[in-house]
Amino acid sequence: MGAVFMREVLRNAHFVVGIDHAAKLVRITRSAEPFDSIEQIEQKCREVTAALAPVDRTAMSLLLDIRAAPGRNDPKFEEATLRLRTASVRGFERIAVLVQTPAGALQVRRHNREDGVDRLISDDESELLTYLAEAPPSRRR
Repeated sequence: MGAVFMREVLRNAHFVVGIDHAAKLVRITRSAEPFDSIEQIEQKCREVTAALAPVDRTAMSLLLDIRAAPGRNDPKFEEATLRLRTASVRGFERIAVLVQTPAGALQVRRHNREDGVDRLISDDESELLTYLAEAPPSRRR
């Protein structure tokens, strides 16, 4: 995969969203900033969803970089994020999640089961970028 040139479409204390139309790639990077409340989670996730509204997800792949995200899996957080994370990732051609720890990978695998959205999970960014750059079955000829 060649160089990736991201055009930043959103930056707040919790997320950076970039789009590379040539590479057909969206990257959402989660910062280390913890959320103060469930309402803040909802607000910031709505900002991400709004930033992605103009994107034709069926023609793009998504890389979620959650390496810096603070670990959190309390029930209220999990309940609030299920709907929000599904809305922000559903519809992309391919999805990959870049994790820092085995515990992070386990949590994302659980998310796969809960929301039915397939994601490749790894701590190797180049592996994920290679996977996302491959032509998925729907675009092979």
